[in-house]
Amino acid sequence: MTVHTDPDTTAPPAGRSLLRRARLSGAALTAGALTWVATMPAAESQDEMSRIEVAGGLAFQFGLLPVIALVLAARATGARKGRAFPVVEMALLVPAMLWSALAVVFGEDQPGWMVVLDVCWPLSMVFLLVLGIAVAVTGRFTGLLRWQFLLAGLWFFFGMGGQIVGGDTGAMLAGGAWLVVAYAGLGLRLAITPSIVLPRAGR
Repeated sequence: MTVHTDPDTTAPPAGRSLLRRARLSGAALTAGALTWVATMPAAESQDEMSRIEVAGGLAFQFGLLPVIALVLAARATGARKGRAFPVVEMALLVPAMLWSALAVVFGEDQPGWMVVLDVCWPLSMVFLLVLGIAVAVTGRFTGLLRWQFLLAGLWFFFGMGGQIVGGDTGAMLAGGAWLVVAYAGLGLRLAITPSIVLPRAGR
């Protein structure tokens, strides 16, 4: 008789906790990325900053934060000094999220001190590339997952390329496409097959 086992129940407690986190954070990332993509056209329809699009960006940030925490929990950038990479990313992302929340409230009429928070938004996106490189080099994640964080980290540069070629519309199309492919795709894999975050033997 063949016995089929559920990897969720046969994994040790730490592994089961990691699987749950992968599912939830993956679902949040996919939902946040798709929400932002859906709100991007609102920014094209008006000259001033769109509160709707900023709120969509905030949804993306809320989905991204638990995935970065998952990277830290899984030690995907290393168990010692490598832990600094997700910590720095979260340290940039949290004030960026605060800017997004306040920007929804203030709109264009933002107090001057918000510029300190505002600069954390692009910095957090640029540092995602550094984080992705660290994940790839460490190799604790294997297969496609090892490279997906690196691909996701190219989003900012891909969007900037679209901006150079096609202006705001080009940035929206290029950035939106990369969000769907890189971030929503990563989140979907984590949500459906969370076991991909479990390290192979010896890692």
